Amino acid sequence: MRAAVMRGDRFEVEERPIPKPGPGNVLAKVRACGICGSDLHYFHHAPEIISRARSLGADTSGMERTLREGPVLGHEFVCEIVDFGPETSKALSAGDRVASMPFVMRGGAPVLVGSRADTPGAYAEYMELTEALLLPVPDEVSDEAAALVEPFGIAVHAVTKAALRGDEACVVVGCGPIGLAIAAVLRARGFDTIVAGDLSPTRRRLASELGATAVVDARSESVVARAVEAAPGRPVAIFENTGAAGMLHRLVIEAPKDAQILVTGIAVGDESLTPMAAITKELKLQFVIYYAAEEFAEALELIRSGRVNWAPLLTGSVGLGGVTQAFADLSDPERHAKILVRPWES
Repeated sequence: MRAAVMRGDRFEVEERPIPKPGPGNVLAKVRACGICGSDLHYFHHAPEIISRARSLGADTSGMERTLREGPVLGHEFVCEIVDFGPETSKALSAGDRVASMPFVMRGGAPVLVGSRADTPGAYAEYMELTEALLLPVPDEVSDEAAALVEPFGIAVHAVTKAALRGDEACVVVGCGPIGLAIAAVLRARGFDTIVAGDLSPTRRRLASELGATAVVDARSESVVARAVEAAPGRPVAIFENTGAAGMLHRLVIEAPKDAQILVTGIAVGDESLTPMAAITKELKLQFVIYYAAEEFAEALELIRSGRVNWAPLLTGSVGLGGVTQAFADLSDPERHAKILVRPWES
């Protein structure tokens, strides 16, 4: 099969063996896969990520081997079942479209797709998936929409982790795909004050289209202050989606008393904050990653029902040969928010 393999500062289209599904798994044909911010982060910072993991005591030999061999990334996908491995129930059929949490079971443990040579991701024509994790994609959900279930799953998880009571003023800091999805999920859950901030005019426009009730140019105005002004006396929930250096410190200083800060952004290095400010204001700090199975299913249902406006997120698509350029294009927020990889396109 053809796959876009990460080789240093670019992706090369190479021939790789078609995966043979193991016990409980299926072979799936990839129809579309979104390029995730974590893929961009790994592409630009893989050696640093491995070094940091090693400094924290992790065994990084597998990560180093995968990087040498050339990883096949991609975990925001919609696929079509091709064949079944042993010990499968075959509750679904060949030809059925499916979405899945991006893990493959190996020895009874989940392994992130794209993280090892034997679990290639969806920047390829085929991939192996675990049958028990598959969700059938309804006919009314397009491939484009189904490829967004994964980032919307993270948004559902972030909002669920906040355990909001319903009257909060919600602050969205950073309007990349996850921030935009969070704004959409908050709107779907009925929140009437959703203030989003970003440096990019295009991203601010997208935030309005997806659900923000107000947008702020983060260069010149505090998004937290705008939310407090819009809903005086109400509790504040801040979703930090940038990973920008110094952002946690800034939000701790700006947050009002009893606010909570939920962090989805991946910071490259160490971060610091002022504990005295956080203690005095009794702030809550929550870090967020991935989702539970029921949250992934909820994201699919939000998309199917039309309760979230997903379409503005998609700004382009490429075949496997265009992945390198797509990664470069995504560095410009005025041009793109989310680009899909379609492995079978020329």
